[in-house]
Amino acid sequence: MHHPFVERPHRGMGVGRRLIEGAIYKARALSCSYMMVGTHPDNSKAQAAYLACGFERRDAVHPRFHFPLDA
Repeated sequence: MHHPFVERPHRGMGVGRRLIEGAIYKARALSCSYMMVGTHPDNSKAQAAYLACGFERRDAVHPRFHFPLDA
């Protein structure tokens, strides 16, 4: 996925969490060993969402989040 987001009227309803969970499910089905996602440095809500879904922060130039799929 590239640039996933939730339209403003649908935010705060769990849609983003379900998108993240769906991406994790699909990555596992494809036998991926991990997922890496990034956010804009100012997007603290997206950063909090990834952390709440179990991603680990792995900053580079921009915020990055790692999720191991082999667990």
